[in-house]
Amino acid sequence: MNPKIILALRILMGLMVLVFGLNKFVNFMPALEVPGDGGILMGIYFTSGFLKIIGVLEILGGLALLIGKYVPLALTILLAILFNAFVFHALHNPENILPAIVGLVLGLVLVYAHKERFSSLLGA
Repeated sequence: MNPKIILALRILMGLMVLVFGLNKFVNFMPALEVPGDGGILMGIYFTSGFLKIIGVLEILGGLALLIGKYVPLALTILLAILFNAFVFHALHNPENILPAIVGLVLGLVLVYAHKERFSSLLGA
């Protein structure tokens, strides 16, 4: 894969997760209204401080991707978060699933681009 494309995708994903992580502290994007059980779950996430922990991980992961250090570690952590965001939106809020899909696809493409660094994790 072209190194310039990999760099662009890494920066794009880094910016995306950094913005979503910062939003958990600064609230510059409006919170989504999630109906039903998903709304109850989001309320628990907010009041318990769970989203603050996710925000810290997103900020650190986004910075790691932007500066190009600890990329495999950042991708491992961020893909777990993005997979959970995808599942949450698929089950509770499908109309707002697009950012989770974009992030998940970007992360998977970057894992593939760094597959030699993930060989021990992905080997049978």
